[in-house]
Amino acid sequence: MKVYLDIFFLVNMGMNFVVLMFAGFFQKRKIRLGRLIAAAAAGAVLSVGLLVFHVHRQLLLLILLYLVGSAGILRIAFGKTTKRAMLWNLLMFYVSAFILAGILLSIQNLPFARGNTFVLLFGAGAVLFFCYRLLPLKRQMEKKTEQYYVVRLYHDGEQICGIGFLDTGNQLREPFSQKPVLIGEKDFFLPVLKGEKEVIFRYIPFHSLGKDTGMIPAFQSDYIEIKGKDGVWHRWDKPWIALYDSYISVDGEYEIILHPDMLMNL
Repeated sequence: MKVYLDIFFLVNMGMNFVVLMFAGFFQKRKIRLGRLIAAAAAGAVLSVGLLVFHVHRQLLLLILLYLVGSAGILRIAFGKTTKRAMLWNLLMFYVSAFILAGILLSIQNLPFARGNTFVLLFGAGAVLFFCYRLLPLKRQMEKKTEQYYVVRLYHDGEQICGIGFLDTGNQLREPFSQKPVLIGEKDFFLPVLKGEKEVIFRYIPFHSLGKDTGMIPAFQSDYIEIKGKDGVWHRWDKPWIALYDSYISVDGEYEIILHPDMLMNL
């Protein structure tokens, strides 16, 4: 049987894109179109490679490469995540693929669709559009997106940029000055803590972060800038940053938990 690699690549890329969109809808994930396209293309390249090198003849190797490849595609599409969240992403990815495959097989059995690849692609797109219009997830994702802010932090001549999540439940304050405290992943802030200036830490009591009570180290950076929804950057001098040892976002969508007081005037 003659296989045209260019058509094979485009078909796989289209299917991957639809499955990733399905998975994003089901999980109420923030959809980044560019990342989904890149992930779909990467998956298509992998499929072409498996076909060219006849990996389908070695079942165990095929399964292993498929699992590793799927994890890589999801990493590109949705960003960094924890192991638990990655397993959940894989499950939803396969469930989405199973549902889509069932729908497309039904379309393929129609008399006018047999052997017509473009009809299948059109059917996949129609299914995706149907879900996009009917599932009430778009509004929820937009509402969730409103809670995200781009944050730039400056300390000792160094700068990092990340995503902050507005959590109204974050009422953490530095006990002496009563200044609001941001909470961030320790690994994310390490690049700005390696400068020549010695970093002085202060331990702040807290009553959340998955524990009943405890102490969390915090340092005072030079300043931060938060980008408002109007596109204007707002500066906050000498903020306190608490460092959390683990992920603060299960799905890796943000690195910082913002204090609501910092966004009152944004």
